This record gives sequence, structure tokens and C-alpha cells, in this order.
Amino acid sequence: MSILDTSVRDFLAEVAAPTPSATGGGVGAVTTAAAAGLVAMVARLSTSLQDSAELAAQAEGLRERAMELATADADSYAAVLAAQRRPREDPDRAEALREALAAAARPPFRLALLASEIADLAADLAERGKPVLRGDAVTATTLAAAAARSSAVLVRTNLTAAGHSLEHADSADAAAAAAQRSSATDTTAMGSSSEAGTSSR
Repeated sequence: MSILDTSVRDFLAEVAAPTPSATGGGVGAVTTAAAAGLVAMVARLSTSLQDSAELAAQAEGLRERAMELATADADSYAAVLAAQRRPREDPDRAEALREALAAAARPPFRLALLASEIADLAADLAERGKPVLRGDAVTATTLAAAAARSSAVLVRTNLTAAGHSLEHADSADAAAAAAQRSSATDTTAMGSSSEAGTSSR
């Protein structure tokens, strides 16, 4: 069963369990999907924006992609575990493990880029969206930025273990840095609104 088909309670219990069924990559993907969901909600409720529906549709598309990556990450990690379980005397074990680790870097790489997109979209809504929902937009940006950073770490970890080029890891780091800048902008906007007396939820 996919982690997307479990209840929140069961998912959190699975994350805390001493098993590799739910790991950082999956948690990051679910977090990213949640951030995109917040963005979609803020966009739909910011009816004064002419591009409200367009922004909501964009956020929904990003949410769907994040959910797909949650499954892709679980599948790629399962392949790593399968390679690790091969007998050590197997002459193909080392190469199989390197290939599995390199493949396991792909979902978090895509997730880092995706989360950066979500953070940027949320930052835009934090500035232009309905003021009472600014806190939700800032939450989305903060979650997306954290997911981008953790995904970048996973990319570098897997590629280093596989002995592969770190070019994709550098790109993931750049995406995470961009997401962090969006988050910092959100926080600044939130502080300015509070000083001006704008209410937030």
C-alpha cells in the first residue's frame, strides 16, 4: 500500500517505526504536497486576484507531482534495500547498489526543484493574496523550503555513496537556496503586515 493511501495517524506511526518503510524522502514529498495544497487553498480564497484560478490550478498540478514523487521515492529506496540484501559474494552486488543509489537520487532531485517552485508561488500569494490568509501562505513557503533543503541533502548523500557526479546535487542545492530566499521574503512580508496591523489567521 502506498503511503498516500494510509491515514495520517498510520502514516506518522509508520514514520516513527524502526523500519525503512517511510523515510525522509517520502516525508519530504508529503510535506511538499501539503505546502502545495495550502497554496491552492489561499489562491482559491483570494478572489480579488485576477489570476486566482490560474494560481490554484498551478498549485494543484504541483501537488499532484509531489504525491507522485512520494511513491517514486519509496520505490527507489526499496530498490536500494534489495541491492543491499544481495549476497556480498555476488560479483554484481556493488554495481547494482551503485545504480540503485544513483536512481534513488532522482526523486529527491525532482522534489527539490518542485518544492522551490511551490515556495516561489507561495511567496507571491503571501504578498498579493488575501491578507487574512497570509499566515497560510507563509506556512506553505516555510514547509516547501524545508523540503527542498532536505531533498538536496538526500540527493548529495545518494550520489556521493554511488560515486557519481555531484552536478545534480549542486543543482538541488541551488533550488533549495532559492526556496529559502522565498521563505525569507515571506517572513519579512509577514512582519511588515503585523507592524501595519494587518490581521492573519
